[in-house]
Amino acid sequence: MRNPPPPPRYRIFERDRRLVVVDNWADGQPERQMMIPVHRERAKTAPGKLERIAFDGRTAFTTHRFYDVKGPRTLILDPGSVTTVNGIKVALACAAAVIATLAMVSPLLLLPLLFLTNRKLRDEIRRASTAWLDKFGHRPS
Repeated sequence: MRNPPPPPRYRIFERDRRLVVVDNWADGQPERQMMIPVHRERAKTAPGKLERIAFDGRTAFTTHRFYDVKGPRTLILDPGSVTTVNGIKVALACAAAVIATLAMVSPLLLLPLLFLTNRKLRDEIRRASTAWLDKFGHRPS
């Protein structure tokens, strides 16, 4: 439910072919309207940098709802998994560069990417990436 808009401060009307402006608040502030409080849930946020530091070779990796059904969640990765995730990041950066280049050179070559607009396909990709993340990451204790 939205709150009603505040009353207008100025009233404008025409008198003898001239516009007349009347200040409705000239004698003081208008009466205050009661605002209806809105209850909002706190959004899940990623942990700060200090919470991700580990000195024994482990790394905390925070997922996102965009690619993880269970996200956002924090996974502890061993050094081997970190190399895998870093390789995936490099591959995604290269793919983004290729897509940007194709968008500038020939946008028609990007038409096959329209299959990603299918919701079922996107949900299947998210489920697969969640299962893959579950294989090598474990929750912090």
